[in-house]
Amino acid sequence: MRGFLWGMSVLSFLIGCASLDGAVEQGTQGVFLYAGMTAVCMVLSVALGYRAWHYRSGRQRFQAKLPLKELSDDEAELVAESWQKALTDYDRIEKASQTIRDGELRQQLLTMQQIAANLLTYLEKHPQSISAARRFIDTYQDRAASMAEEYHELEKTGLDTDQVNETREHIKETLSSFDEAYEKEFERVLGEKLLDMDAELSVLQKTMEADGIHNASAGDGQPEAKEDGSLVKGIIDGLKPMSCRHDHAPVNRAGRKHPRRRAFRVAEELPAVMPQELRSDVLKEKLIMSALAIFGGAIGAHKFYQGKTKWGILYLLFWWTAIPGIVGICEGVRYLFMPMDHFYTEYYRGNGR
Repeated sequence: MRGFLWGMSVLSFLIGCASLDGAVEQGTQGVFLYAGMTAVCMVLSVALGYRAWHYRSGRQRFQAKLPLKELSDDEAELVAESWQKALTDYDRIEKASQTIRDGELRQQLLTMQQIAANLLTYLEKHPQSISAARRFIDTYQDRAASMAEEYHELEKTGLDTDQVNETREHIKETLSSFDEAYEKEFERVLGEKLLDMDAELSVLQKTMEADGIHNASAGDGQPEAKEDGSLVKGIIDGLKPMSCRHDHAPVNRAGRKHPRRRAFRVAEELPAVMPQELRSDVLKEKLIMSALAIFGGAIGAHKFYQGKTKWGILYLLFWWTAIPGIVGICEGVRYLFMPMDHFYTEYYRGNGR
């Protein structure tokens, strides 16, 4: 994909140069048209080049080696080994989530992967905390990867016997609670940092009280952090799953209740899992839209097909500038290489087809 973006950037640059050459040859006649085409192509070339330079695939990427200068040699070796295992298991689950056909389990794995990505991102920035995440790395993520791979192997057998189905359901049932286990481990890794924050804020609060500055929330009838146990308890309670929280919802200053949101829950941001019975229809739609965008993008054929008439008319009006054609090719390739679940969410369901 990065090579394609670089190619489109170079193509846009060459078209811009050709337009500039045409403007020089035409003289005063049509100079504004060619100058406009040159400017647009150059901007598009820079934008595509920038996108290619900063391109990252849809899968989360992490550093293979971490800066461990602050640790001793033995500690650095253990931390590096744990980090490599964490990345390996993350990739194993990522691969399994793309090949498993069961939609419910795939959605669960996607949710788990997002939580794991958040945790690994934190560990990447704080390598000294990797030792506190050993249980997550050696137990939960390792077992999740193994079970996901075993489930995929059972799917590939094509067997529909009672024993196979029972094993598959057992794996699904076990993995269904792993997102909570991931969150608990993330919470445990953050525990030491939260304790440090609690201590610092307690000292700061005492200093303010000594200077005659009091917490305004105490006068508004709101309990202070110490009355609720500690700052850590309050933050940890906010990170707990929904079933472990208090019955009352948090209230903001305006008196409105905030909607309850589970910590690190990002299911609403994840693509909907495509039903397997629609796979052939979605694939057909994907190929049609890709072909229309690549070969008919100059006249907005793919936009008319999607029902976006205004965009189609806009493409049609500017077909002579070659810009809609270039953009159409980019969109067509994007449709072609877009994961099926993403295409199903963004285009297939949205079209109502």
